[in-house]
Amino acid sequence: MIGPRTFLEYQNYRYLKVALSTLFLSIVVYVVDDPPGGRSGSSWTGYGLGTIAAATIFWLMWLGIRKRSYSATGASLKGWVSAHVYLGTGLLFLVPLHSAFEFGWNVHTLAYALMCVVCISGILGVAFYALVPTSMTRNRNNITLDAMLERIAEIDSECRMAADGLPDYYAHAVVTSIDDTRIGGTFRSQLSGKDADCGTSRALRSLRTSEVDLDDEAKEQERKLIELIARKELLLKQIRRDVRFKGLLDLWLIVHVPFAFATCAALIVHIFVVFWYH
Repeated sequence: MIGPRTFLEYQNYRYLKVALSTLFLSIVVYVVDDPPGGRSGSSWTGYGLGTIAAATIFWLMWLGIRKRSYSATGASLKGWVSAHVYLGTGLLFLVPLHSAFEFGWNVHTLAYALMCVVCISGILGVAFYALVPTSMTRNRNNITLDAMLERIAEIDSECRMAADGLPDYYAHAVVTSIDDTRIGGTFRSQLSGKDADCGTSRALRSLRTSEVDLDDEAKEQERKLIELIARKELLLKQIRRDVRFKGLLDLWLIVHVPFAFATCAALIVHIFVVFWYH
């Protein structure tokens, strides 16, 4: 049985074929053309390839609007994303053909450098979306994040009851576990998936090394309390891994989107300079 196709396989790799065909034809034209002044971005071939590249860049930027439009008609969102990936990657090779591989310290090369950052971050984004969701599903073990957070709250309530009647040492450990436990925090903390100063971990260490003398009944309460906080620590690790995976999915967008707009701005300047000075 064949599983559902991903956006990369959309309609039997339609846009991969389009990208490869466009690139192949561009290479043929580049090789065949022999302008009097030599190959350059200012030749008719250079202008033609540049027009195709610029049109592709502006068209791909439309995906950001298209994917938020519920009333849009035409190609499916999966098709747009497939085109975005393959045609965007093709620009890495099409633009050097347009410039005849001439680069320097100028706005023209800056536009290409910015575009490379966008394309590479986009490739990483595809890799993240191919691998991370599977890891998230495996980590959650068919439990939603909300359900895990609700279970944390239930454990906190059970810990309060388990510490009832025990010396203040245990009540303090429960308060530490509840008040000094953080989920999320800074973006860096989210990506690490860890909290070196987690209140729950500190409380658990404190309880496991406790030297308080207890009678048999109190020792049973202590054992139950330790089990509850240990279970909470495992859940917190599971939640932090989930937050980390979500952070990885967001990370590439933090680079991809701003650099995409910067590329468009540099491209507009590039076009203006070309036509103003030539």
